[in-house]
Amino acid sequence: MVRSAKFISLFLLRKLEIMLTNEAKTVQLRTWYGLKANITIGPGFIHRAGWRNFLIPHPPLANWLLRRGLNEYESYTLSVTHEFAHFQSAPLALPYTVILIALAAGEGLSFSSLLIIIISTHAVWEFFSEILTIIHNRQFYRRCYKEISSVSRWVFWISMSFLALLGWSILLF
Repeated sequence: MVRSAKFISLFLLRKLEIMLTNEAKTVQLRTWYGLKANITIGPGFIHRAGWRNFLIPHPPLANWLLRRGLNEYESYTLSVTHEFAHFQSAPLALPYTVILIALAAGEGLSFSSLLIIIISTHAVWEFFSEILTIIHNRQFYRRCYKEISSVSRWVFWISMSFLALLGWSILLF
C-alpha cells in the first residue's frame, strides 16, 4: 500500500513538472447565450476560466483524469472544449445547483451533508460538460481515444455518477 502511494506521488510530481514547463494558452469563445468566455490552460497545473477579468483558478482534475495518454494537442483541444462546455451548460447546471442546495437547506441537513450535495452538483456539471465535449466533435473524440485505455474514462463516469446519486440519496432518504 505504501509503495503504491509512493509511486503515485512520484508519478504526479513528474506530471506536474511536465505541465509546469508549458506556456499559458488562452482562448476566448462566445456561448450560445452571448457570454464571452475566457479559458486559460496552464502554465502549470492550474486552469483559469471565467469572463472578462473574473477568472476562477481551479485544478483540472476531470481533464487530468480524462485526458490521460493523449498527446498535447488532443489533450489541449479536449480540455478547452470541456472547460467551454461548463459555460455552455451553465444555464442548466446553475439552476440545478440552486434547487438542490435550496432543497437541502429546507431539510436542515448537517454541514457535511450539505457539502456532499454541493460536490454532487459539481459532479453533475462535470458530467454535462464531458457529454457536451463528446457531442461537440464525436469523430475527433473517438479518434483521440482509439488507441488509449478506457480505464481512466470509466473511473470518471462511474465516480461522477456515484457522486451525483449520493447527493440525491441524501435528499431522498
